[in-house]
Amino acid sequence: MEFFPASEQPAGSTRTLLRESDGSVVKRTVLPTGLRIVSESVPGARSVTLGVWAGAGSRDETDRSRGAAHFLEHLLFKGTQRRSALDIATEIDAVGGLANAFTTKEYTCFYAKVLGADLPVAVDVMLDITTAPTLRVEDIDAERSVVVEEIGMHEDDPGDRAGEAVEAAVLSGSPLARPILGTRESVMAMTPRSIRGFFRKHYQPQSLAITASGAVEHNHLVKLVRAATEGLGWTWGVAPQALHRGTGGGRRYRGAAGLTTQEWSGGQCTVAWAVPGLPRSHPDRRALDVVNEIVGGGMSSRLFQSVRERHGLAYAVYSGHNPYSDAGVWSAAAGCQPERAADVLRLVGHELRSIVADGIDEAEVVRAKGHLSGSLVLSGEDTAARMVSLGRAEVATGELITMDEALDRIAAVTPADAERVAREVLSAGPAVCVVGGPQTEQARQELAALASGG
Repeated sequence: MEFFPASEQPAGSTRTLLRESDGSVVKRTVLPTGLRIVSESVPGARSVTLGVWAGAGSRDETDRSRGAAHFLEHLLFKGTQRRSALDIATEIDAVGGLANAFTTKEYTCFYAKVLGADLPVAVDVMLDITTAPTLRVEDIDAERSVVVEEIGMHEDDPGDRAGEAVEAAVLSGSPLARPILGTRESVMAMTPRSIRGFFRKHYQPQSLAITASGAVEHNHLVKLVRAATEGLGWTWGVAPQALHRGTGGGRRYRGAAGLTTQEWSGGQCTVAWAVPGLPRSHPDRRALDVVNEIVGGGMSSRLFQSVRERHGLAYAVYSGHNPYSDAGVWSAAAGCQPERAADVLRLVGHELRSIVADGIDEAEVVRAKGHLSGSLVLSGEDTAARMVSLGRAEVATGELITMDEALDRIAAVTPADAERVAREVLSAGPAVCVVGGPQTEQARQELAALASGG
């Protein structure tokens, strides 16, 4: 069945969106307040994972609210009109569950995983914190130091620093370039008024999506949500907002190439390399996933075999692709000793140029597709991963497909597809950041020459 946005579904109606070959059924109800509820009943599951999603992340902030989406991730657990922070933690702990949240550049999710019988607890607690937080001044001031400590931990990790730097360079000119955590300065300067304003704007019922997967019966979930929200005074007759930002798959924000270096007092160095990738909806997304597996997605990848196995230059070496609604970033990174930074950068450049110039072996494509397919199936056995897939369909991709359809898309990637996409993506001028490498001018010049293909 074709997936369609909640904004096109009549208020008060329930629709079946998907039926999986394993007997799972996905349904969505749109309440008259604009709140949407999506559930996936999974046969044989004994747990359920519930998520409350807001279609807002760091790209939706302003200069005054930089870091607000992530700050709210902390603050919403600090207390509500009915519960203290301790009450929130105690109620989830008492049923053996877990609760947490994560913030991205384009959305935020608060979730809880519990036994199916304890779904009422998860619904009541998670909706309470996301619809009625107190956001007290004293809590905001206290949590500032916690967020600043988190930023400090991030800054103390050369891998995090290098990865953020190259992604910001590739995405320069876009709000996607903003750091999710904000900065020390922006967090310290953020006022309670701006934080509350960000909450009021992005946490209205028409801006939220509730997803659940596992031991859940849809009508029961809808009743629980209605009961948890009936006293909030929400307006009826409001259409749900279109939360995903479809762009037709075009690629934007080609950003800045070149080398940057950052000093680091520790003994470890990180070399990061990034080029523009593909948006989520791009038709070549799966082909790029295959290319990524071949380049640095596992122990049989080219970078792992070259940088670690044959030359012993790094313990950790990997690549990845971060797709967004209107952009993407493909990156590779390795942690090494400072004196080995140039050698690592030379090998990374060599392997990428080799793929572009010499192509890809069919055996590599077969292995990569097998790894992607296996990982996808294994993740589908976890209710948390399945809940996240539902949420991303609502707030990010605008697309919901069966496991069989997803596997078919991977299987359809040919060696010719992989080679074409590798040439398009990997041949771009890279943004390179070296954190903790040699700091002499001669060393910088050598690194700059290597980053530019010299």
